[in-house]
Amino acid sequence: MGFTTSSKAYYLQIDQNYFKYLSRFSGVEIMTTREFVENRPDEAREYYWRLIDPARDKYTATAALLEKGGYYIRVKRNTRLQEPILACLFLSTRGIQAPHNIVVVEEGAEAVVTTGCTIAPEMIGVHIGISEFYVGEKGKLTFVMVHSWNHVSHVRPRTAVVVGDEGYYLNYYANLSRVRTLQTYPEVKLGTRARAGVYSVILGLGKASIDYGGAVYLNGDEASAEVVSKALAREEAKVVTRGRLHARGRGSKGHLECRGLMLSEKAYMLAVPELSSDTLDAALTHEASIGRLAEEEINYLVSKGFKRDEAVSLLVKGFISVEENMFPPRVRGIISSVEKLVVEKSF
Repeated sequence: MGFTTSSKAYYLQIDQNYFKYLSRFSGVEIMTTREFVENRPDEAREYYWRLIDPARDKYTATAALLEKGGYYIRVKRNTRLQEPILACLFLSTRGIQAPHNIVVVEEGAEAVVTTGCTIAPEMIGVHIGISEFYVGEKGKLTFVMVHSWNHVSHVRPRTAVVVGDEGYYLNYYANLSRVRTLQTYPEVKLGTRARAGVYSVILGLGKASIDYGGAVYLNGDEASAEVVSKALAREEAKVVTRGRLHARGRGSKGHLECRGLMLSEKAYMLAVPELSSDTLDAALTHEASIGRLAEEEINYLVSKGFKRDEAVSLLVKGFISVEENMFPPRVRGIISSVEKLVVEKSF
């Protein structure tokens, strides 16, 4: 099977076996998680199944039993990358894919990891991806994940992130296509003056059942986070968006948004924002909304010379847009492409 890319660092996995991986960056290691565990057992004990308990639920237990593949990426201390590290996981045959991914960004290091997960058309499959991310003191990890499944696939990612003091975790997730069921609830824990930005765009199509959410724990003093989920539901899709901010550190701040856009009469949406605090000295806010495109806004754009489809596209684009300037330049193009695809599939 041929595979070509101009990237200097990448990981490709097909089904339950890795296919190819490479790193030409100084200070960056890439290998399969299995190789990492077998060749460096003492080091692996610090990262392997440390943030996620295998007994957490039936999916983590299944992943622990069937685990094969997944990537280990280490960005060494003070290594700063501008070019993304690419990862692709592809399910081509019927069955369960259970990769275990570990990313370690050491003290003062910066990295961008872009991941795509997809499946062959009409192939029934289950994807249970375990991801454990470690961001060291003053480190930065930008992680972009794009999912493109089919209408008979079931997806159960399990993700946990820990961010050291003054570190930064920036995440963008998008689901672009039909999926039968998707359920995930990533958790991020922040140290002192650590920051997190977690952004997602969820597109529910057909008879999809999607339950997407996440929690950020502001454990350290002056930690801060912004969590924004934007969901669209079309046809008979059922979409639930959940979000939680929990403050423990003094002077911590967080903002949570759960926004839903109904695109058909038979769709269903539920937004569940949650704020909690163990400290008096915290400021947490949230916004939640579910609605449809306003007819007066469409008519206004039509009156300015746009066709109706163009007007709808502009409004949907405005709804799902994020502030791209916060992302590295190489990531902005990915986000623009994702937004274009979401708009095209929205009607």
